[in-house]
Amino acid sequence: MPLVTYFDHIANSSSSKPVKLSPFANMPLYVPKSINLSLNEEQLKAVFRKHDVNGDGCLSKDELMKAFRELGSRNPSWRVRRSLHHADGNGDGTISLDELDELVKYVAKQGYGIN
Repeated sequence: MPLVTYFDHIANSSSSKPVKLSPFANMPLYVPKSINLSLNEEQLKAVFRKHDVNGDGCLSKDELMKAFRELGSRNPSWRVRRSLHHADGNGDGTISLDELDELVKYVAKQGYGIN
């Protein structure tokens, strides 16, 4: 039932019995980064490694973008640019496994749930 129709139904109903809501009615639309995700350093590394979909050992801009979306970034494209600035030591435009530690340090500094 569309939301508008649902609310019209409630307003026009003379019944006093409670209306059952969808089990998804109270779910948040997204999880903002301000919520402590309680991820430790190894878990954060695992999130980034998981997004190396082509298996080349480097995280491209697109792979980083998907990882930051999973972590709840409000502006993942900006976060990717800043991450590359801070962690891409050789300037090749990707984050290699050698540079992953620097990326995790940067991500932790930005408040993405390191314990």
